[in-house]
Amino acid sequence: MDLRQLTTFLEVAETGSLRRAALRLRVVETALSRQMRLLEAEFGVALFRRHGRGLALTEAGQRLRERAAPLVVGLAQLKAEIGIGAPLRGRVSIGLPWLLLEMLSEALARGFIPAHPEVNLRFVGGFADQTRELLLAGQLDLALMFDPAPARGLLMQPLLAEDMVLIATPEAGYALDRPVQFRRLGAVPLVLPSPANPFRQRVEALAAARGLVLDVRFEVEATAPQKALAAQGVAQMLGSRQAVREELASGRLSAAPVRPMLRRTLCLARPRNRPPGLAAERLADAICTVAAGWVAEGAFEPVAGGPQGAGAARR
Repeated sequence: MDLRQLTTFLEVAETGSLRRAALRLRVVETALSRQMRLLEAEFGVALFRRHGRGLALTEAGQRLRERAAPLVVGLAQLKAEIGIGAPLRGRVSIGLPWLLLEMLSEALARGFIPAHPEVNLRFVGGFADQTRELLLAGQLDLALMFDPAPARGLLMQPLLAEDMVLIATPEAGYALDRPVQFRRLGAVPLVLPSPANPFRQRVEALAAARGLVLDVRFEVEATAPQKALAAQGVAQMLGSRQAVREELASGRLSAAPVRPMLRRTLCLARPRNRPPGLAAERLADAICTVAAGWVAEGAFEPVAGGPQGAGAARR
């Protein structure tokens, strides 16, 4: 067993397919299959279970993945850091909300990526609970999460805050400079995330405290279908102003802040006991700078202890 075999194993485990892993690694599928057979022979157990859609990890394979991922990442970081004075290299995986995927990738494309062209970035979109688990499992180096649940194994750096707004068709007459009272939520049909979503739980708790019963007509996590339902006038959406900025500018939707204020905080998270590589540290610095710029532009609100540019993520 060597580092190449472990790296290959992790790619196959992530993709769930020899064909897709072979395309990523730019090797022939038969060579990949042989590497996996040799690895299984060395451990004396099956690491994968074959099914109609590809490969799934066995219990032994899952255990190997949990142990191997931090080792491979650590060795890659060490290799990159030993080359002092050389161009910054390495692979950094970051999880983030779908809302910020386009915004952050565009911002990094204007700064971090041209400055460090030999750093390979992997963006993983998802919700806070998903990215938190991937980060704790060693499958991500960094994660951006709105209102993450506390986790002893993670360090959290608050970056910015966002006031949520009630979103509907223009006929609702909402405006960003005219807040509506929270009781308005009890008088309109709503589309909200599932009951397991932390933000949904906060909204339900506030409603219960005020004796309101919410008329939740639709439950969906993703923003795009929420916007579609709001645009059709069948439900109103409680969400991010940034998520509907284009629709607000074109007049396809209207939005109003809610009082008392519904605010969520974006945090940059990383493992407490797994030191980041140099590339991950530099990316964290760049993200803090980007977040500070968004706040300065008025796209988001500041938070206490938020970023002040490069270096803030390490404090």
